[in-house]
Amino acid sequence: MKPTKLSVALAKEALEVRRQSAHGWLRRTTAGRTVARVLGGLADIELADRAMTLAAQEFTSVLPVIIVVGTIGNLHGASETLSNQLGIDPGALTSITHTTANAVESSPPTFATFGVIGVLMIIVSGTSFARALGRVYGKVWGVPTLTFSGWWRWVAVLVAVAAAIGLLGRVRRVSTVEWIGPPLAVVGEALVWFGLWMAVPYLLTQGRLAGRVLWATAGLTSAGLTILGIGGVLYLPRAAASAQDKFGELGLVFTAITWMFLQSAVVVAATTIVKALALDEGFVGRVLRGPGLEPVPPEPLPVHDRAG
Repeated sequence: MKPTKLSVALAKEALEVRRQSAHGWLRRTTAGRTVARVLGGLADIELADRAMTLAAQEFTSVLPVIIVVGTIGNLHGASETLSNQLGIDPGALTSITHTTANAVESSPPTFATFGVIGVLMIIVSGTSFARALGRVYGKVWGVPTLTFSGWWRWVAVLVAVAAAIGLLGRVRRVSTVEWIGPPLAVVGEALVWFGLWMAVPYLLTQGRLAGRVLWATAGLTSAGLTILGIGGVLYLPRAAASAQDKFGELGLVFTAITWMFLQSAVVVAATTIVKALALDEGFVGRVLRGPGLEPVPPEPLPVHDRAG
């Protein structure tokens, strides 16, 4: 595999980490230094702040895309997706549902026009989620963030995330099959997440990340989100019901944003962990950096500078 600038930079960074003085018990071993890099990376990326920013952007960007596409296409499918993945039951939002239904019934042409224009407006404004995610990858991997000339990548990411969340709602249906259904649903969910988080970093970094780094990021993100999803099967229905009893329709919004925050935290944390593993001085780091990319020693100093 031909070395890339990013891979060589990772190798040099790994060498620099190795040369740093070992202070504290975490830095006395290779594994300890990797753990220290993970903890330092999570602190440096400001995990909670990044996750909350992504959750807010997802709520205002991805969620409207799912709802609009569901309104134009299969509203029942969109409702099922929102209920399974985010704990939101659109049927519970009675005032909004009745108002929307009356508007659609009374003026179909206006609604059709709004559907086309509305989708375009939502997609344009919704790229804020993709831009925020791109800044995360840019900071973690030290690659340039997308400029406006790459606008189609933001749109592609937005559509991909919305489509994946929609697909997950359909995958969950498999769990109703006796015995084999639940395991198949878990495997299907993991595959959907894996495919999504292979594509998203590739698009937002313009292909600058090596394939093995993408595989590792997708695998770790998929595992985290799948485990979180299993917990959500038990947590979301109870949390949504309790929040709605206490706060009404606003409680569903709180539940959704909380769940999006947890999902976003998994995405950011997985990316940070893979970066720390890529700097590992042992086997894991060599695999992620690629063959022939051992840490590159710095250029020797000129003779007259060595005297001191």
